[in-house]
Amino acid sequence: MSAYNEVDRAVNEAATYWIARKWAFLNQANEEFMTFVDPAVCYKDCLQENDVAMVNMCFSEWALFERPLRRGLTPLEVFVDTPPVGTDARTVELLRQVIATQFFSRFAILDKDAQSHIAVLRDVRTDCRYDVFTPRVCNNERWHRGSIAMRIARAEGAWQAVGQVYLYDVAPVQSDAVDGPGEMHPEDYLIKPEAEFMGFYMRMLRDTFGIEGRYHESARLREVAA
Repeated sequence: MSAYNEVDRAVNEAATYWIARKWAFLNQANEEFMTFVDPAVCYKDCLQENDVAMVNMCFSEWALFERPLRRGLTPLEVFVDTPPVGTDARTVELLRQVIATQFFSRFAILDKDAQSHIAVLRDVRTDCRYDVFTPRVCNNERWHRGSIAMRIARAEGAWQAVGQVYLYDVAPVQSDAVDGPGEMHPEDYLIKPEAEFMGFYMRMLRDTFGIEGRYHESARLREVAA
């Protein structure tokens, strides 16, 4: 099994564990998520299945990787801190590596190779370059220029995609490099100051899918094969 598949399996194992115990945090976390992001799809007269699936996927990624559950630890960190009975040491070690390095950002797509599944990405927020193993980005021919917002982590010496949310923007990165989606906007300090503490991922979701988001009018939801 490749390191990528091992990491994917480990993250899914932790996610499945917490899905079965969602009663421990779901209600409060869901209220926080919905209040801040305020998804535009929730204002439709008739929600489509893909709308609900996208909101659930976005929420799940935030809840697993970013939202504190107890003692300031996220569900993923709690899983590693006190592994459930039967969890093998390899899973714990891989998740430790993911926790130590994972982050969500917006990346300019510099190059990609469909055979190796390596995409050369530049973080538009830090200007750092990453060679990332990501079949989903490399196999999508439409995702060629522009930027992709996604979560990556370094495990077993290599960067790879570890999240389920991919937000592609066809616009040139230079067009919104200073005050683009996910960043703090001047008006936020007056009307939504809590945005400063919600993190880039949540601000990105608010900007693209929130009813008052800067970019929600042009955002489109599409199911993309892995």
